Amino acid sequence: MIPKSRLIPALALAFTACKAVGPDHQIPGMHLPASFSQGGTQWKRHSPESLPKPRPWWRLYKDPTLTSLVERSLASNQEIAAAGARVRQARSLSQAARSRYFPAIDIGASAERSRSRFRGNDGGGSATLENRFTLPLTFSYELDLWGGRARQVESAEASADAAAETLNTLGLTVATEVAQTYWALRAVDADRALLARTVELRREALGLLTRQRDAGAISGLDLSRAETEVSIAEADRIGLDRDRIELVNALAVLTGSAAIGSTVPERTELPAPPQVPVSVPSELLRQRPDIRAAERRIAAANAEIGVATAAFYPSVNIGASTGLDATRVSDLFRSPAVVWSLGPSVTLPITGQKLLAYQRDATLAAHEEASADYRQTVLNSMREVENALQGSTIVARQQQAQEDALTSARQTYVLSNTRFEAGLVSFLDVVDAERTRLDAERRTNAARAERLAISVALIKALGGEWR
Repeated sequence: MIPKSRLIPALALAFTACKAVGPDHQIPGMHLPASFSQGGTQWKRHSPESLPKPRPWWRLYKDPTLTSLVERSLASNQEIAAAGARVRQARSLSQAARSRYFPAIDIGASAERSRSRFRGNDGGGSATLENRFTLPLTFSYELDLWGGRARQVESAEASADAAAETLNTLGLTVATEVAQTYWALRAVDADRALLARTVELRREALGLLTRQRDAGAISGLDLSRAETEVSIAEADRIGLDRDRIELVNALAVLTGSAAIGSTVPERTELPAPPQVPVSVPSELLRQRPDIRAAERRIAAANAEIGVATAAFYPSVNIGASTGLDATRVSDLFRSPAVVWSLGPSVTLPITGQKLLAYQRDATLAAHEEASADYRQTVLNSMREVENALQGSTIVARQQQAQEDALTSARQTYVLSNTRFEAGLVSFLDVVDAERTRLDAERRTNAARAERLAISVALIKALGGEWR
């Protein structure tokens, strides 16, 4: 036999164990291709326990400066800090919702002095003064007969999970933005170094032409052209100085620092991108944090349908109270001062049925919205992976073609310079060849930087996780 002291909790547990009203959460089905077009990458099946885990993908590039910048951004970026605070808010709200599983117990104290007047039949009357001291203890528990409270907890927990995945998404976004900004900065440094060498070479050519003009070997036209080329190269180099400042300042903000006085060491190397594993599993839908966040938002919206549905049904509240009630403080702790009450109450909405119906319709529409957002997120993720896979191959071919063009441009420049020194061509031919070589050099730098940027985009498209 269950003791009376445990009867109410046992009944509450039994009622709570009933199936909650409203639909159970299901991930929307989607018809997806069996593989990506580039390379015929096939889907692979994995259980949720064996899914890839996040890893410091930026270390694949083996660049200490990049590693330092990304890790500083993850630790100090203010957008990430704000998202982290939102996760803590959501977790606290989830705990608050879970606390409603337990009864509310309150204790109070009050002291009251009142004056009452009583009138007799003859019109006379008397007044009395009365003191009242109370120490009440109240107990209230609403039985979760229809699972409305369970659905509230389910919604709050799903919202907290969505906030956590949104934080992961933001961390991935910030890290990839840092990486892409960094490679853009490296491309600027490479171009600045190239233009510095170009200015030096053009100044040497200008000195040579000046001596030839003074000796009467050439006209002033060739000298004027050489001076123009020197000024153009210097102007281009100065313009890149502004680009570098803007990129360094952007990295400062991403890493949570003030842009004033920020520095990043100069490096002119543009390495080949690392090999990014692209054996994408079928659980890509669980691999990307933005997709996981969208799925959790569906779960939260689905649970709210159950909450709105439970509002149509009667609510049963078990209330109890006890305490001490006396007219004098000295009598407050004697047995006659003890008072108590116990009993359930049932309420059923009557006139608010239409309002409840509208509220439930709103939750159904919110669930449809969350489902559509989820599908759109999945479609966008497939597009991003496909773009990155195909783009990396195309840009690799483009870079190879540009490398070939650079080799030819360098040979042309050497031949033009040799023929000019032999008096076989004019200086204009040398200028054209040198401009072509410089343009080929900068295009090659741009292709190398673009390959690095696309490799970062592929990592982001894969969710920063793989096997």
